[in-house]
Order: sequence, then C-alpha cells, then structure tokens
Amino acid sequence: MKENKKKIIERNLSKEDIERLELLQKSEEIKGEQLVLNMDSELAIENEAEKLLGQKIDDPVTKFQLYYNGLTKLLKDNLPKGKEFEDVRRIIYDEKNILINRGAKKDEKGIRGSDGRMAYMDDLEIAIKIVADWTSKKGTSAELFMLFWDKNEELNYGHQD
Repeated sequence: MKENKKKIIERNLSKEDIERLELLQKSEEIKGEQLVLNMDSELAIENEAEKLLGQKIDDPVTKFQLYYNGLTKLLKDNLPKGKEFEDVRRIIYDEKNILINRGAKKDEKGIRGSDGRMAYMDDLEIAIKIVADWTSKKGTSAELFMLFWDKNEELNYGHQD
C-alpha cells in the first residue's frame, strides 16, 4: 500500500483524488464481502458472491464424466449402429439436446447456440436417468425418442422442427 501511495503522489493528484484512490484500494481488500448486522445486532462480514452462487457449483470434471462417460456412452452403446440408422440417431440426439440445453433448438442454419457439454449437471442427470431407464427396459428407439419428447413437453421446451 505504501508503494501505491508513493506512485499516486508522483502523479500530481489532488488531495481529493488521492483520498478517492485510497478508498478504492481499501475496497479491494474485502472483495465480495460487506458488513451486515446479524440477528443479535452484531456487525458481521458476509460474502455476497457465495450467497449468490448458492450451495451447488458445477464441477467441470463431473460434468465431463456425466456427458461423455454417462450420457453419450449409454446412447452409443444402445442405439442402433450403422449408416442406415444415422437419421434415427440424429432425431433422438436432437430431442435429447433440446432437453439438456433447456429448450434451445437448432436454427435454420443448424446452429443451436448452446452446447450440451456445458449443460447444467441437473439436466444431464435427468437425461442419463431417462436413457438408463430405457436401457433397463430394453426399449426401442421410438420409445427413447418419446421419453425425451414427453420430458420436453413437461418442461415446455418444445421440439426440433
């Protein structure tokens, strides 16, 4: 702080400017925190950033595992393979992607504007549960499509045109 004060004085700033800058520097020391009165009328420090974030924070490693080793692997292992079933897989993937991207559909250029790999973990877990239930019942591709369709309807997300 003393070095900063020295640099500030060297700039020929007014006394008022120096006071403002010192106030700004002090504010940097308690980023995201503010003083509040608690229930016992005592002064306490509260971290606003933590309050805004809530308790659940997306973990990139867990998200990667859920998307690639969970959802994508389940679908690859259980949907029909081969070029002749490419359209079937695409239709199911589109409906699944609407679900995990909270209703984002592809535009006329084929751009969704949202990336399923960055989906909320809650949404990935819902999709994995749908696919896991479907595989345990040895369902058809049409049944899986309808499971995603029904969930998208329930959430008012709509469907890919």
